[in-house]
Amino acid sequence: MKNYSIEFKWAAISTVLAIAWMYLEKTLGYHDEKIGTQVLFTNLFSLVLIAVFIMALKEKKKNFFNSIITWKQAFISGIILTLMITIFFPLVQYITYTQISPDFFTKLIAVISAKGSMSVETASTYFSFDNYLKQGAYNNLSLGVVTAAAVAYFIQTKSLKK
Repeated sequence: MKNYSIEFKWAAISTVLAIAWMYLEKTLGYHDEKIGTQVLFTNLFSLVLIAVFIMALKEKKKNFFNSIITWKQAFISGIILTLMITIFFPLVQYITYTQISPDFFTKLIAVISAKGSMSVETASTYFSFDNYLKQGAYNNLSLGVVTAAAVAYFIQTKSLKK
């Protein structure tokens, strides 16, 4: 586990940042009167996660690989970080939808069905805690792999590029 302590640290940091972001969303009204545009605002958190990947992989390069890292080493580190973030993800969801915004799904279903975009039944199935867990895990994994690959390219030691 010592080999992955940097990834663990940054996965924990990203978890705290995600909870803080959810609290910010709630405070700014994106879980209440602006709930219809919440998905747009929440996508901005991707920029925070990219910054986390950059800082994590830079730290891994400097402190674990003695400032020399290949793309493959950086990519594997990014994949480990992605997996750890995904493992912590249910905690973020649980805190968000039970403590920060327990009526989030009820409000979102009401707004979506009132617009006529979906029936109440369809919206209730789609906008549920279980479905958000599945979608979130898939999104974390897929976007994490892409982010890991891109950040690894820029983090790799330049003289090792091939």
